[in-house]
Amino acid sequence: MVTAASRERPLWLTIRGASPWVAVGWLAFFAAAAAAGVLAAGRLGAAGPVVAVAALGWGLARALPSPPDCLRRYHLDDVEVTAWAPRRGVRRLPWRRVRIVAQDGHALRLVGPGLAAALPLRPLFTDDAWFAVLERVVPELAGDLWTQLEHGIVPLRPEIEPATRALAWWAYVPAAVAGLVAGPPGLAVLLALACAERAAALALRACRTVTLHPGGIAFREGRGLFVPWERLRVTPTPRGLRIEHDGGGAGLIPLWLPNFWAAAAVIQLRAQVGPDCPAEVHFRLRLAGGGLAVVGEFDAPS
Repeated sequence: MVTAASRERPLWLTIRGASPWVAVGWLAFFAAAAAAGVLAAGRLGAAGPVVAVAALGWGLARALPSPPDCLRRYHLDDVEVTAWAPRRGVRRLPWRRVRIVAQDGHALRLVGPGLAAALPLRPLFTDDAWFAVLERVVPELAGDLWTQLEHGIVPLRPEIEPATRALAWWAYVPAAVAGLVAGPPGLAVLLALACAERAAALALRACRTVTLHPGGIAFREGRGLFVPWERLRVTPTPRGLRIEHDGGGAGLIPLWLPNFWAAAAVIQLRAQVGPDCPAEVHFRLRLAGGGLAVVGEFDAPS
């Protein structure tokens, strides 16, 4: 069973998916990429402008939303998040159907059947809606994760960063323009770079995957590490959840991991109670010391 913290004020907020300045910046970068293909090809060769544009675009894809997000709107209320865009129409996602919540440097991402919403952080913080959103999804996700762990292992896989969609806008398209201007060899270099970068991103994702077991937690660091719940020491840090054990090994559950807050609550509670875990736990959210805390509670056996 899952319970949420008391909600003192209703949630009612409409926000834009991204600032119009993101689209302006993309157009400027696109024009600069074309100019680089013309001006730098003679000095750097056909591949030089492509590599430079792709590298800069990779960094922009990590730091900024995609230009089409400027056309999206999100409305948040007590029941659901509603998204609409000119070509996709209106889509709704009730809070109880959210399956993934993750936060990166500029957005809080909610994923559920038929909708992946990227809510920009600045308006959420400005209107005090960030906690209200998490309050409606994290306790239930933590309860679901606890139940899944009772029946088997649960892998926590990070998202591939930057996302391929963001790379297409910020890196592939501008670099392709630079390659077309500079010459065919530049396009071949771009294809090779794109394949190598995505392969490396997938390999890094596999290395960073954390797996929760009924008997402990496993994650890869060097040759890998498995820690039983009863030997686990957990310390919250600004970057995530630090995992230590009696043998001196340590690892980090990063803050940007999907469903981090739900996983952190489950890990901390399992570390406290050890192998004798109750089957039913109540999770709630609260603000403590300026930070977010997900608290798990259960009835002690009589």
